[in-house]
Amino acid sequence: MNSFFKKSVELNLKIENFIDIISDISLLFDQVINDYLDEDFDKYENKIIRIIKLESEADTLEREIKIMLYKYTLVPNLRGDILSLIKDLDNISDMIEDTSKDFLVQKPKFPKILHKEIKKMCDETIKCVDELRYATRSFFNEVHLINDHISKIKFHEHSIDEIEDDINTKIFNDKIIDSLAEKMQLKEFITKIGNVSDEAQRISDKLAIFSIKREI
Repeated sequence: MNSFFKKSVELNLKIENFIDIISDISLLFDQVINDYLDEDFDKYENKIIRIIKLESEADTLEREIKIMLYKYTLVPNLRGDILSLIKDLDNISDMIEDTSKDFLVQKPKFPKILHKEIKKMCDETIKCVDELRYATRSFFNEVHLINDHISKIKFHEHSIDEIEDDINTKIFNDKIIDSLAEKMQLKEFITKIGNVSDEAQRISDKLAIFSIKREI
């Protein structure tokens, strides 16, 4: 990030820490879903507590980064792009926290036949968010590498969409669930998981535009 923030090691560290926290939250989310499906509820609830704590830390860092970005002299448009990026990344942590809490409150009952695909969906989500982390760092450090990470985000997001469609087809057509209300509930939770990668791709699209602006 030296090309942007030569005057502030502290700001560099805050942004690096913020990006790492978003990655940690996504890793915990994968573990939360796996523990939930495996009925290891003590681990699952402890990890939700950790997600909530990390999300609070991310919110604090977001506010501190915003203040520091206004403190240092950046081109206004560039500063706006960075603020937008930080806010969007924080949205991912918000989505994960909300979905984790919904699992805790609603306790959806997924048939075991769906567990393997749901876990695969979560695994692909982790890969998608990881590539977003790399793409974000590339934006600050090595902008010429950003398109490679964006391509991988799109690849994983497409894979997640396919898994999501397959799970929903089974929910509604394979007679593994009787109640329509339960089918709708499970579909909603699958959509919530899929929304994380959708948001990652949306952010990557913005990153592509921001990187072009950097080179103009």
